Amino acid sequence: MTAGRFRGSAAVWVVLLAYASLYPFVPLHGTTAEAAAAALERPHHFATFDFVANVLAYVPFGILACLHFRQMGRSYPAVRAVAVGAAFSVAMETLQLFIPGRISSIYDVLANSCGAALGTLVFADPFYSLVALPLARRREALVIPGAWGDAGLVLVVLWAMAQVNPALPFFGAGNIQVSDLDTRDLAILQAASVAMGISGFGLFVSTLLQREAGTLRATLVLLSVALWLKFTAASVMLQPHFAEDWLSVARIAGLVGGLALLVPTRRFPRMGRIYLALMLVLAGALTSKIAGAYAGTDELLRVFRWPYGQLANFATLTRFLHELWPLLAVVFLVALFLHSRRAVESPP
Repeated sequence: MTAGRFRGSAAVWVVLLAYASLYPFVPLHGTTAEAAAAALERPHHFATFDFVANVLAYVPFGILACLHFRQMGRSYPAVRAVAVGAAFSVAMETLQLFIPGRISSIYDVLANSCGAALGTLVFADPFYSLVALPLARRREALVIPGAWGDAGLVLVVLWAMAQVNPALPFFGAGNIQVSDLDTRDLAILQAASVAMGISGFGLFVSTLLQREAGTLRATLVLLSVALWLKFTAASVMLQPHFAEDWLSVARIAGLVGGLALLVPTRRFPRMGRIYLALMLVLAGALTSKIAGAYAGTDELLRVFRWPYGQLANFATLTRFLHELWPLLAVVFLVALFLHSRRAVESPP
């Protein structure tokens, strides 16, 4: 196993936590001793939802940090993971003192530390022997080995996180708004964009599997989970009008068309699938970007009816992932294509 294999995955989660903790980043202002003292006091209004969200956010951090320390052969990996998680949380809460609108609290540090500790329990028996270890073995059997497989799985997780936001269209096609097109042509453009995104995503999944068999099943499972998350979130989080209209006929047509294109192409040779996935992901993303209209943050938040806190953090983080994912996928596929070609040209 490559040294530092899980370092990249942990770094990605650290960046996501930093984004969620420090948004909107600017404008910065000075802080006072009174503000620092207030961060150490019990908050006047204890929000259970915020506490639970802070716990859950650091569970993956605890898992990945513990994996890293275990793989590096360090002593007491769980203790190290919790300590690093607590230190990182303290750093985030300290920086929040300088950001308007953010409330720094020692109770957030406690929640984050609890989340990191819960993550390390994944490696405690009987859960580790009954669940975590079989899943790890299943991953090694199905997914390409080493850092390439890990990086691809991280991208799948980031994609799934973006789908949780019901205000974002499925595969970006809902953002297409070309003024000089009639309704029919606009629907065709939207459907084509979704179809390219769906088939490109399915082929992306196929590049992560050791064998072609199972590509269609894996893609259907991931798409079903994403649609279920988006539908559930829409019914809970969006205003009634948007909850009814978020899934258009054009997106459904694109979904069906993309799956129809995936059925034959998933049997292409591996190098061909990587190349075609690269082209389709790029084409689908460019179609949405070139012909798209993106709402500002204030307009985006108005479609929600979420009564809890941290809505702006959730909406902006998921939209950031939604727009960044195609670029990350293209970079990954280009690197994987070059790596695979070198492996073919220089066999061991």
